Amino acid sequence: MRIARRGQVSLEFMLVFGVMLVLMLYSVNSITFQEGSTSTDTLSMQILLEEKSLANAIAGTIAQVYAQGPGAKSTTYAKVTYLGEPDYLQKAFGSTRVTIKGSGNSVQVWVGDSPVTSGGNKNAVTTEVPYSLDEASLSFSGGLPAKSVRIVVEWNPDKKEDWNATVVNGYLEIRININPGG
Repeated sequence: MRIARRGQVSLEFMLVFGVMLVLMLYSVNSITFQEGSTSTDTLSMQILLEEKSLANAIAGTIAQVYAQGPGAKSTTYAKVTYLGEPDYLQKAFGSTRVTIKGSGNSVQVWVGDSPVTSGGNKNAVTTEVPYSLDEASLSFSGGLPAKSVRIVVEWNPDKKEDWNATVVNGYLEIRININPGG
């Protein structure tokens, strides 16, 4: 009798262990990022929110300098998480290219080769600025090169309107010279 009882306990243990293993595998599978899954949709939404935050920071800094007039200069700092991770960008949008563009009365940020501003495949956000920018864009093929962004905008009437980006001391420094009417 004793041996049969011991075998029953082992069998019950293996059954409970097997059920727990199946539940654990299901939960791990449900939280990973798979194409077309809810988590990929959540990831693309997080990236779009981060794009909007970056576009707002750039547009806000441009608006502040524009309001202060010629000779003004302003610096804004922004943190990005997803836009600096090529794996996340690839899983959410199928591309690692991030583009920041100023054109007309807007600043636009998108992931991919071209902006899609509406619908299920939306990959771009747009924020308005108070004056019409000359067209300029910055493109980064493997996501943003740093997760900390320094946005430096100045209005130097002696220089033409210009956008450029470099990595300085761990920051992606985006330098923009505005020259309304210049």
